[in-house]
Amino acid sequence: EMNSGSRIPIKCAPDTGKKVAVIGGGPAGLSCAFFLRRIGHQVSIFEAMPKLGGIIRYGIPEYRLPKKVLDWEIQGILDLGINSYTNVKFGTDFGLGSLMASGYEAVFLGVGAWEDYSLGIDGEDLDGCFKGIDFLQKFSRGEKIKLGKTAAVVGGGNSAIDCVRTLLRLGLEKVYIVYRRTRNEMPANEVEIVASEEEGVEFVFLAAPTKVVSDDNGKVTQLEYLKMELGEPDASGRRRPVPVEGSETLLDVEMVISAIGQSPDASFKKQDTCERMTQLELTRWNTIDNDPAILQSSVPYIFTGGDSATGPALVIDAIGSGRRAARSIDLFLKGEEVEPVKDSLQKKRIPESIFTHVDGIKKSPRAKMPEINVDQRLDSMIEVDLVLPEDAAQKEAERCLNCCRICYNPDTDFPIAGTH
Repeated sequence: EMNSGSRIPIKCAPDTGKKVAVIGGGPAGLSCAFFLRRIGHQVSIFEAMPKLGGIIRYGIPEYRLPKKVLDWEIQGILDLGINSYTNVKFGTDFGLGSLMASGYEAVFLGVGAWEDYSLGIDGEDLDGCFKGIDFLQKFSRGEKIKLGKTAAVVGGGNSAIDCVRTLLRLGLEKVYIVYRRTRNEMPANEVEIVASEEEGVEFVFLAAPTKVVSDDNGKVTQLEYLKMELGEPDASGRRRPVPVEGSETLLDVEMVISAIGQSPDASFKKQDTCERMTQLELTRWNTIDNDPAILQSSVPYIFTGGDSATGPALVIDAIGSGRRAARSIDLFLKGEEVEPVKDSLQKKRIPESIFTHVDGIKKSPRAKMPEINVDQRLDSMIEVDLVLPEDAAQKEAERCLNCCRICYNPDTDFPIAGTH
């Protein structure tokens, strides 16, 4: 569709006359705005950054998601008749009171999770130290960043992987991932871990940073860490790292990036003087408290989704929450009871549809997405993933994806799938 030069028309319901403010132009906000507009509501997106996209623009590097693709997708959403306002921060440039005075009857809060956690160690504010999302954001915006020749990125999630792979593309000679558990416990996607290994990232496992060391000029020279060993599982189900006494080790680096997680920036709650804002409840993780089934907050006309409600999660989770929130907002605007979808497949398990083996189904591996070679990757920020050739795409389409039970029933007229 993008390469054809034309878009498939998307129909919207007749205008309802109801106005909804979507605060945050990331994946959750864009999704919510899209579905609200299709229902017929008037939607305006308010975004603090210069452009819409949120974390998928400013936190996901170009080699994973080209900006021209993102721009095209966002424009398609706006073309439905959605207003957008950028460089406006909720709580500073506008608030709940001004929105209500302008005729908005409901609000979707999708402000994301942009506040990086600190390591809590000596020296992390030295020249050469960065926070993960802040680093990726600065790079995405084209801001000048002081680079060294070597760097350590602390963390084991996707943001940490994004940081090390970006650093390699910026020409650093040596880049490390420092993680307090082992490779098996890393929360990052396996495909991203493998890609970083192929590109030359070195991993320092079972290592907990204790101090950033500098020279007399205050510039980073080393990262001190304590070696760890794995103990009993903790609340996350992963084995708890236990320090090995007297195992302090120094790693020679000129940059240290902390990428150990983020939380939402809820400063708008203090900045907005509207009385209703005092009733908006937060969790102990600083996320916006809501009913997870309908995404309604403690303030009836405020709904929330994405990272601002769950903490850092997958983009597809944010997109899904935006759609579910749009449904709830529509019910609210109609004056109907806001209730969960009845008989949701997420809640109703159908045991008879879950088989360990199905006669007539031959398992086949998923088609591997072709990629550009490593040398080409490190020379630029071009997208790593290519496209499936036609024959591979056809074979992939023939695989059984466990999407229904029709082909499991020999009494129907439908053919049994040949591969799995």
